[in-house]
Amino acid sequence: MTVEEREQEEPQTPVGPTRHAKIMRGVVTPIFGLIAVACVVLGVLNATIWKPSREIVATATVSGTRYVVTDPGVLGLVDDRVSMTVKSKNAEATVCVAEGSMKDITGWISGNPYVRVTGLSEWTALSVTDAEAQGSDLSGEGDVAFADSDMWTTVSCDTGAVTLKITDEDASRVALVDLGEDDASATVTMDWVRQSVPNFAMPFYFAGGICVVLAVLCATVFAMSPHKRRKAISEAAEAEAEEPTEGMGPGNAVAEPETRRARRRRHGRSRTAEQVEQSEVEGPNIVDPAARNLVSDQMRSSEQSGDEGAGEQTSVISPDELAAYFARLAQESAPEAGSSEAGENDDAKEGE
Repeated sequence: MTVEEREQEEPQTPVGPTRHAKIMRGVVTPIFGLIAVACVVLGVLNATIWKPSREIVATATVSGTRYVVTDPGVLGLVDDRVSMTVKSKNAEATVCVAEGSMKDITGWISGNPYVRVTGLSEWTALSVTDAEAQGSDLSGEGDVAFADSDMWTTVSCDTGAVTLKITDEDASRVALVDLGEDDASATVTMDWVRQSVPNFAMPFYFAGGICVVLAVLCATVFAMSPHKRRKAISEAAEAEAEEPTEGMGPGNAVAEPETRRARRRRHGRSRTAEQVEQSEVEGPNIVDPAARNLVSDQMRSSEQSGDEGAGEQTSVISPDELAAYFARLAQESAPEAGSSEAGENDDAKEGE
């Protein structure tokens, strides 16, 4: 039994998790798990309780002026469609709201102070600011009434309060409010209904999913020691290499990768063979002429040379080998001659 087989048969004592694995599984993984849970909870809250409202209603109160003008872009600040409502504190005053170009509205309010609506200070409040008069007052007797002017794209007038629905297809369009009297006070309300609401829950869901993946990786792959990770990768690569490719016949099968044990055995056998060859080469080569039949060797060599081809040379007997052969032949013939002479003498004695 070899040392390797003995090591395989001996029961191996189980090794506990390393310090690196304990930190990754006991500290890092729970942290990512808690972050993932928090992200999911925040996502659910943003999709339900904290979900932004579709309807945005903003209000502002103006006083001490007759005209109120919105800045370019305010009408489409939240959505393209807006409903503008103006309610005067004087219930008997005629209130008008019109939509037109900035150039026409500036010409209409020339020489009169006005209040600008600049945007949203909060989701429920409009920001307003006072503006001084520009140019000279061109109004006089016989002027066209506000509701009858052809300078407006759309216009609406009513007593006490009025509402105008505007579609802000052109961002340069602005709205003009005429309260009907100087130093009037009113409440201006703009109501938007959003067609699409921003989804604040999706980023939290995405972050939670990433944290879940990181927690799983920290508990499995990242908790492994580097050499075990490399070993797993190499074993997976060897398994893929062992799988035969589709369409390959039995003759085209992929050769199995050689294991370490097989390589060690092969190198051991090669080293043993080399040592045997070296010992054979280094040892003396003793030739006993008495143990060889030179005639039969010559005949066999001639037959082999005839079979192999005329290109090969026949073996040549050296003079020493020939002399040894004749000496051995003389030694063999001497006992035979002595035995034959003894036999003849015995026959002669018996005849006498």
